[in-house]
Amino acid sequence: MRALLITDTLAPTYGWGRYAIGLIQALQCQGLDFTLLSPKHLCQVPDLSALPNHGSVSSFVSQTRRLSKLTLVNARRIRRALADCDVVHCLTEPSAVPASLVCGAKPLVVTLHGTYAVRPFTRSGERWWYELAYRRARRLYPVSEFTRSLLPARFRGEKTRVIPEGVDIERFRVADSPPPLGNEPPFLLSVGPIKRRKGYGATIEAFARVHAARPDAEYWIAGGVDDRVFLTKLEARIAALGLERSIRFLGVISDDELARLYRRCAAFWLLPVDDDLQFEGFGLVYWEALASGRPAIGARRTGAEDAIEHGVNGFLVQAADAAGAARAALELLNHPDRADAMGKAGRQRVRPWDDAARLLIDEYLDLTRTVASRAFGQAGGAARAAP
Repeated sequence: MRALLITDTLAPTYGWGRYAIGLIQALQCQGLDFTLLSPKHLCQVPDLSALPNHGSVSSFVSQTRRLSKLTLVNARRIRRALADCDVVHCLTEPSAVPASLVCGAKPLVVTLHGTYAVRPFTRSGERWWYELAYRRARRLYPVSEFTRSLLPARFRGEKTRVIPEGVDIERFRVADSPPPLGNEPPFLLSVGPIKRRKGYGATIEAFARVHAARPDAEYWIAGGVDDRVFLTKLEARIAALGLERSIRFLGVISDDELARLYRRCAAFWLLPVDDDLQFEGFGLVYWEALASGRPAIGARRTGAEDAIEHGVNGFLVQAADAAGAARAALELLNHPDRADAMGKAGRQRVRPWDDAARLLIDEYLDLTRTVASRAFGQAGGAARAAP
């Protein structure tokens, strides 16, 4: 069996890329035979860029967001690549549109993350494209129960199965006790690009309350800037609150530095908001924080609900509840033993990427066996009907 994997830019600096890298590497480790299509010239992972069966498609993220153009450019490339493949897996939702037009009888499966799994059904210019792709898909794989719950009812049936994200366990592995902080101030950590959907407005307001009770605490934010206008507003609010020396924007950092920050923080928090149906279906940063042995604070009605068990490995609050988030953060800052116990519980909850890879390979095999069985049955029927 050979799979065709189609994804967008393989870069660890954004959610789709981080998901695809972790999953593809795990599928490779599990021995899957596959052809890969991505915007190859944008790939930031040397081992994946060097794969002999790595072809190129255009990027929805950085080259075109017009589905008509994306489909026109990529459909022929996908058709050529699937000639010797048995199953087609689109790891990002927009790639399912051109794939659905050319996959023929070969099974098509689609991973559904968040915004682009749901929002197109509210927009007349995109709705029919996604309706076609989802209907032609044999299986739909939301990454969280929350994303599944937001799909149109007709796509929440038997062919839709949640396959959770994984974590690079080795990268985030820690000893039973977190490293001592030494003279470093206790800090709360967020990870994600600077944009409204990530909920930084709420966490900054919450941190103002935290800082009033714990002036020694700081708030560190790791991630690039997607929205400079929003960043300017955040900086103005931070200045008005007098928190310029206590909130740090770290920008884009390496994976190794990210792992160190997860291990060193007092707690991780992120309170995403629904921004015109741009929502946080992912829970990947929460899983990474938990794998690092730190408790997490997340927002209800987001992918955080899949990662965080309230009161066990962290806390769930309403997205706009700055007071509730501040109370949760102070509970962890003021009771480090409880924070460490929650972190330990979190490590026991996370699963490696290999688990997701094994589930998917089982799915691929099941689908290819079904196709082969149907083809055999049709051939037998035709033989019996022949004079």
